[in-house]
Parts: sequence; C-alpha cells; structure tokens
Amino acid sequence: MRRVVLVGNPGGRRAELFAAALARRGWPPAAVVPWIDVIAGRGRLDELAAGGAWVRLDSPGRDWEVERALIARGAAEGEDEDTGAEAISADEARTLPFEKGRILLPRQWYRGFRAVLRGLAARPGVNWLTDPAEVIDLFDKRRCQARIGAAGVPIPAGVGSPRSFDELMDVLQAAGRWRVFVKLACGSSGSGVAAFAVGRGRMQATTTVELVRRDGRCLLFNSRRVRRYETAAEVAALFDALCREGVRVEEWVPKAGLGGRAFDVRVLVVAGRVRQVVGRLSATPLTNLHLLNERADAATVRAAVPADRWAEALADCERAAAAFPGCHHLGVDLAFTPGFRRRVVFEANAFGDLLPGVSCDGLDSYETQLAALGDSPP
Repeated sequence: MRRVVLVGNPGGRRAELFAAALARRGWPPAAVVPWIDVIAGRGRLDELAAGGAWVRLDSPGRDWEVERALIARGAAEGEDEDTGAEAISADEARTLPFEKGRILLPRQWYRGFRAVLRGLAARPGVNWLTDPAEVIDLFDKRRCQARIGAAGVPIPAGVGSPRSFDELMDVLQAAGRWRVFVKLACGSSGSGVAAFAVGRGRMQATTTVELVRRDGRCLLFNSRRVRRYETAAEVAALFDALCREGVRVEEWVPKAGLGGRAFDVRVLVVAGRVRQVVGRLSATPLTNLHLLNERADAATVRAAVPADRWAEALADCERAAAAFPGCHHLGVDLAFTPGFRRRVVFEANAFGDLLPGVSCDGLDSYETQLAALGDSPP
C-alpha cells in the first residue's frame, strides 16, 4: 500500500495542498506528525515510518508555537562563534509574544532547527523524500551556494560574511564591488535581504525590511512594501542588525527584462528533472512572489530566452539539484543577465515546491512528486 508520512504543520496551506494531491493520485491520506511534536521528542514518527513508508519533510514556518519551540531549542545549542547576535534563554523563548512580521533571532532559530534535523537524520532506515541532513545545508546560504558552485553551476560571486556595517564597507572596498546583495544566511522567503549600492558619496539599501526603533533598540520586521534607506544612520542600523545574525554578501547580478520588468525564474526539479517553471517579474530588485510581484508562465519565459541559453540554464538547475542527492525535489532560483549573456543560480530551496496554479503535464507540483515516485510503494 502506498503510504506517506508528513512531518509538517497540520492545517497549514502546504499540508492541505499535499493532501489534495494525494487524493487525486489515489494515495491514502498521509499520516501527519506535527513539527511541534518532533521538536518536543513526541509523536510516532518511528512507528509510522516503519515498513517502508515515504517520509516527507515540509516547512516548519507560519506556526508561532513551532517558531518559539525552535528558538527555545536553539538556546541549548550554544553559539558557533561570537558575532554579537542577540540570544535569549529557552524559558524566555517559550513566552515570546507574537509580533506579525518580526525577524526574530534567526541565528538562534537556525541552531534549533539544525539540532532537530540532526536528530531526524540520525534515525536509521527512514525513506526520506528530503534528507534532513541536506536541509541543514540548504538553510544556510553560505553552505548551500558553496555546494552548488562546487558542482560547476554558475553562481553570484561571494563577497564575504561581515559581522557589522563597518566590516561590510571594508569588504566592499577590498573587493572593489559597490553593488551587492546582503542576505541573512539563514533567512527564507526573501526575509532579511537587501540590495545595496554605494557611489558618489551616496548609498542606498533596497529591502522589504522595516526598521523599528523601540526602547533604544533597532528591531527588524518583514513587509510586503519595498523600502529604500539612504541615510548613513539608517543604512548602518539595518546592516549592523543583519550582519550580527550572519549574512552572505554576493555580487549584484543585473536581471534580464520581460514585459518591461526585471525577472528571474523559480524552477522545481523533481527526481533529477526540471518540472514546474514560473517566472517572477518585478519593478524592484526583489522578485519574491509573496511581495505581490507578477507571474509569467513557463511558455512566456521560454519564448523570451534564446533556445540554447534556456537549455543550458535548465541543465544548470538539474546540476544544482544533483548537488543535494538526498532531495527528491528542490526549488532552484535562476536568473539571466540583460541580453541573456550570462546566467546564475541564486539559491536552492528545500521547501520551494509551494507553487499553486503552476502545472507541468497537467499536474501540480505535489502531484508531480508523487508521479515521479511511480505511484508505488518504496
């Protein structure tokens, strides 16, 4: 009997869409093990995974109790290095009040998530669709890009991982680069990303991060509104806060245009093959779809890109996915430069398969993954 165990957040959009895909393919409903139980060491994962069931990891995001539990778990792990990042105790984490959009302790959150993933990876005999050990690297942009680049895939040139705004300026000076992207190393969905340009005595940071000053502290919030910070004080406050949490700084790769807007492409690779493709169009350097940017379907994107460049780019996406052989599926972010003279893979996403309404051969992203399993047990 075809069986799937889902480690996820019950009732969330991802879980509901996956359940619908299972029903359409004639698979039994998944046995769901909530992340909150996995973090606490509860649940029946070993029992449910016995007998060869496929075990699917889904995103732990968008659940406040899970977020708090991961931050609490991170408190027990200790820092890898002293960067000056804020840290709180496990007891403080468990009582954190919810604040919509708050970028809260991402470094400590990642340490907690990494600890949970290491525990999962140590379980013997589990048929993972996404190996937890792979997710550890995929959630650290520095390690993720190192693996993709080592596979021979073109990526933006790395500029460093400064720990403050002053260090960032020193890094840019040493590299001779004055247009870069600064990304939270362990952020996701565009959280904590800023496009930074310096020149002629001016500087500008373009980002969705909202700076909020409270009780003498500078707090960061995610927003769908793209903001531009241009004063030295604002820019320094932004990058001091981000850099303390750990960042990857990389060259700013200009993006080709489509329909009068800059665009890049989310490519879903399943079982080693490119499947779902969606273009993301934006009037700003930030193209994430949750920012209410426009979509372009696969046919529109293919028509805009020279055929040989498109084939080469898709091969790059498949090589990027192959750098993480423990992943049955992987979202890959791809971009071309103006004139399609160059292409780069920006990153890979363990949970980059939430693509509602985007089909391939009449199947949605979740059905595609099930079909690639052969609609049969492991």
